Amino acid sequence: MKSQVTFLRRKLSPYVHVAAAVILVFLLIFAGIRFRSWYSLGENRRQLTLVNAWNPVSETGYTPKLVSVEGGFQADRSCADALTRMLSDCRAAGNKPQLVSAYRSLDEQLVLYDGEVQRRIDEGKSPELAELAVRREIAKPGRSEHELGLAFDIVDADHPEEDASQAETPTGRWLAENAWRYGFIQRYPENTEGITGYSWHPWHYRYVGEDAAGNIASLNITLEEYINLFYGDEAAVVYEDAG
Repeated sequence: MKSQVTFLRRKLSPYVHVAAAVILVFLLIFAGIRFRSWYSLGENRRQLTLVNAWNPVSETGYTPKLVSVEGGFQADRSCADALTRMLSDCRAAGNKPQLVSAYRSLDEQLVLYDGEVQRRIDEGKSPELAELAVRREIAKPGRSEHELGLAFDIVDADHPEEDASQAETPTGRWLAENAWRYGFIQRYPENTEGITGYSWHPWHYRYVGEDAAGNIASLNITLEEYINLFYGDEAAVVYEDAG
């Protein structure tokens, strides 16, 4: 009997080893897929980080991972390649996109915001009215998407004005039609100030990832509305005057 058991063990051993190896490989592949799915979900949510007049950067826990992009600017590394491809393809289509703003630190945002308020005061507005006008155009320090490294101001080099006319430039039209293909959305569309908190900025693009950008474009909604629909627990979206 003992010799028969030994014989069976020797006969089955190669098959057992192969089966064990197959199972191990399967488990490793499965674990890899699960990890990738988990990581992708985290990265997708990171790219959807909501910052606006009611959701300050300090409450998101977001820390940009900065790399250099064209023009001496910096961007979060998750979108740097997509930004480069989008600008390159825009130029290949015969346009002249010019990156005029990307990542800004809290201090840089403070200088920009205070400088614009002071300019309005110098023009004759009261400090209260000056700030009321500015905060619909420029985010207060600590509440700007530029502090994430995911937001970019892009204009047409032949028409660099950052106003509504930017939408009618060749670059503006191309970006409005194609930015979603690269994971970007026009962050503050026309007639959505009551939702986003900011006036129409046809030059301001935000990276949210290709899937989200495609969905937002096809649904013709804002980032706030998209998060409310699909990520309701990710941020408190409040539609009221930020004060």
